[in-house]
Amino acid sequence: MDGDHQIDPRRLAAALVTACERSGVTVRRAWAERLVVTGGRATGVVTADGAELGAGQVVLAAGSLSGRLAGVPPDVLPPVRPVKGQVLRLTMPGHHGPFLSRTVRAVVRGSHVYLVPRENGELVIGATSEELGWDTTVTAGGVYGLLRDAHELVPGITELPLAETRAGLRPGSPDNAPLLGPTELDGLLLATGHYRNGVLLTPVTGDALADVLTTGELPREARPFTPRRFGAAVLTEQPA
Repeated sequence: MDGDHQIDPRRLAAALVTACERSGVTVRRAWAERLVVTGGRATGVVTADGAELGAGQVVLAAGSLSGRLAGVPPDVLPPVRPVKGQVLRLTMPGHHGPFLSRTVRAVVRGSHVYLVPRENGELVIGATSEELGWDTTVTAGGVYGLLRDAHELVPGITELPLAETRAGLRPGSPDNAPLLGPTELDGLLLATGHYRNGVLLTPVTGDALADVLTTGELPREARPFTPRRFGAAVLTEQPA
């Protein structure tokens, strides 16, 4: 598609950390082990190194692990499940012009596949979608399926060097849409459940959370994604 754009999530994450630090933000590189709740309100976290960090408001944005933070009341834990995705990175030749110059997305044999050429000569092929819990094993079948489908779209791709194979876990909500904004626990907000579109929704997620943290109200475009759309009855109700 003309005008199609892309971004490298790894470079973006590094750039965001650098930008935050240059702006005076203190980054604590430690796991959050437990939410601190005082007087019925979220007031901070305890990290893996034993430090307690207090806060007026806490944003839980732990991806597929968002539903596993200790200390969060059971009826407030985000209904997020891990969805496995395997991805490949190949190396494109750089001396005969671009092997592929634009992102390609398609459905092959009923499976979604994408090919993303990077400026550094890397070609990303992804991604499987597997409901296998917390498994992050890279499998021969996953690699084969991605290469087979990519070859259907771009013959000759299997001749490229295979630089990396990886499996990650996407955060999926019950409707696979994000969970943004305040929860039923005062002081606790969510930014998770983005499923396959996490990096694509980074800017709008940041804007929405900035608005609600400063004004107390979600912007209009984010209101359909409030965590409160999944009440306890919705999560426990069984079909007749």
